[in-house]
Amino acid sequence: MSDQPLFWSDQLAFGVTRKFEDQEEYVVASGISPSGIVHAGNFREIITTDFVAKSLKERGEKVRFIYSWDDYDRFRKVPSNVPDEWEQYLGLPLSDVPDPEGCHDSYAGHFEAQLEEELEDLHIEAEFIRQNQMFKASKYAELIKKAMNSRETIREILDKYRKEPLEDGWWPLRVYCTECGKDYTEIEDYDGEYRIEYYCKECEEDQTVDFKENDSVKPSWRIDWPMRWHYEGVDFEPAGKEHSAAGGSRDTANEIVREVYGDEPPVHQMYEFVTKDGAKISSSSGEDVFTISELKKIYTPGMIRFLFSNTKPNKAFEIPFESEEVFQRYDKFDTIEETYYNPDNLENEKKREHWKRVYEMAMVEVPETQPVRVPFQHASFIAQTVPEDEWEGKAIESLKRTGHVPEDIDEEGIEQVLTRLEKAKTWARDYAPDEYVYKINKELPAEIIEDLTEDEKEAVTLLAEKLEEAEFDQDELDGEIFNVRDESALDTGEFFTACYKVLIGRDQGPRLSRLILSIGQDQSRKILEQAN
Repeated sequence: MSDQPLFWSDQLAFGVTRKFEDQEEYVVASGISPSGIVHAGNFREIITTDFVAKSLKERGEKVRFIYSWDDYDRFRKVPSNVPDEWEQYLGLPLSDVPDPEGCHDSYAGHFEAQLEEELEDLHIEAEFIRQNQMFKASKYAELIKKAMNSRETIREILDKYRKEPLEDGWWPLRVYCTECGKDYTEIEDYDGEYRIEYYCKECEEDQTVDFKENDSVKPSWRIDWPMRWHYEGVDFEPAGKEHSAAGGSRDTANEIVREVYGDEPPVHQMYEFVTKDGAKISSSSGEDVFTISELKKIYTPGMIRFLFSNTKPNKAFEIPFESEEVFQRYDKFDTIEETYYNPDNLENEKKREHWKRVYEMAMVEVPETQPVRVPFQHASFIAQTVPEDEWEGKAIESLKRTGHVPEDIDEEGIEQVLTRLEKAKTWARDYAPDEYVYKINKELPAEIIEDLTEDEKEAVTLLAEKLEEAEFDQDELDGEIFNVRDESALDTGEFFTACYKVLIGRDQGPRLSRLILSIGQDQSRKILEQAN
């Protein structure tokens, strides 16, 4: 691999190995507080970390990808889709809040399990760490002690970025009461070792905890983050736009890990927001959250990875879902895939090398032979007009007639086509704009027949007769269609409108020759004949 890589994750991996030279193992990290559904926008942090892990491995490095479930964070608010009575659990660790749906051990466990399942077919090899287990096992006791005894240093760092200085009674952590389990507490004294005296507002009494024996304390995020960098030896971790802003938690974490723990911060990459059809993806409100599972309804795992590999993390981008821009994303993927297997098609060497890495990151395991791809727009048409139980027969034959698949397509190729047809059908059925929703008029409705003029009926009858004469390929059929148009009394627009109206009940549609061949010449002829 070049010493000066072009692809963004290769550049980041190169930077990691330059900053932390000759390490036996590199640690890349990501994580989130499971306070609600982990949405497709959050996935950008996960996939960014995964791409860097892959780039490091391709440099011959040993890599550990850790994903932290920050499930020892407090339950701060009740989402709109959770019963109001869950207010009684506010202040508890997320791992101690019951699952409202009753299917997992905890509120946090519900969302953790959902994401871990969603990631299974996305080729992401992460080691999941549940932070509640780490804290409850007192794994961080020595580092918490270090932070407590460095309180003034930490205060000075944080105050540099605050409008108002921290209050005199501030401590760098909160206590979960050993009686009620909530963090409505105030630290009153600390002995310099592990013993903390605190007052619980919920219990209305003074309590004592030894966090080496019973680690029911939790540093605030700005201290917790650098503490765990040090503990895990993290070499790379991305962060969202808000954490990466000047004076944000990333800046303070950098200073704290250096000043308190004597470590260098990991290599950083800021990532921008991802939008769905131009709108920001909601977070943990519980309403209309755009999940990875929903994304999978119309995008294959390789396509999902491609959406993110094709855009640098520091650039915002949109995931189209309910618009025809879905076609553009699939077409771009198909173009890049075509170039990967036929590199001589693209003269620009720099662009060719970039596309190569985009594709390799998207696919992870690159197929030995070029997959068979049907343009998504045409796939959506075929998926709607051929019954699903006939896809392997009629749909494949139709695609052969229109030249979308080779005559000698094998079983693997058929499976690739069927997978795209499945995604395309879901898109057309559940998300597509009306102009991309089609239905073949196998039985021509009476109202359409009544609405046709005599000239229109004559024109479509002429076309039906032409389809009976011979089997045409697409180029031949294009010529015959225009010959019929010339023979008819209609102008071009009137002729095509009449044909589309009879075949699919619409004023316009896909290329008429392609439409006829997709339906089948014989079936199209039978529909057109019904106009008289």
